[in-house]
Amino acid sequence: MQLSIEELKQKFLRPLPGALSHLKMSPRNRVDDISGNNPMMPLARRSAVLVLLFPDQGQLKTVFIKRSVYNGVHSGQISFPGGQYETTDDSFEATALRETNEEIGVPGDKIQLIGRLTDFYIPPSNFLVKVYVGYTSQKPEYIPDKKEVQSVVEVNVEDLYDGNNITQKEFYSTSRNSVVNAPTYVISGVEIWGATAMIVSELLDVLR
Repeated sequence: MQLSIEELKQKFLRPLPGALSHLKMSPRNRVDDISGNNPMMPLARRSAVLVLLFPDQGQLKTVFIKRSVYNGVHSGQISFPGGQYETTDDSFEATALRETNEEIGVPGDKIQLIGRLTDFYIPPSNFLVKVYVGYTSQKPEYIPDKKEVQSVVEVNVEDLYDGNNITQKEFYSTSRNSVVNAPTYVISGVEIWGATAMIVSELLDVLR
């Protein structure tokens, strides 16, 4: 798959599929959260993440991070670059770009924002996440934050469409203190599940 930036922009002008996409990759325990029935949602902390797209060798790719192991609910997980809104941020777009620069070293002036995906609530950390999509015309050079990022992971978008790369896996949920079964993208040993997988699902439906 390879799309020009103008073609990508046009796709994000259409109505977003939202929950219909999220449910495809949702653990069963997340259905109420996706439907907006979680009573904690109005009290959620605000944050923003960036889905960064770029062309490389005839393929459209996107970037994930593998978070460092720490004492927290998202320890060691695959996610998009992003983090909490700070009062010094002019906007949530600024939050997404600032966090991307801090976590993987790609400066905001190298990224063109081309669209948004549906806001997403994450109960374990009580974050309401605004999801932005950015584009850079060439493969980025990364400078990962040594404290927060264990590694940077590039994935071909085409591989995410391949049903052979989707399976059901069990994960230990620190927030629930139990094992959850979740649909998972598994590509070259990288396991993408939970909130990140649900955001990916919507991205794929928008780009389809």
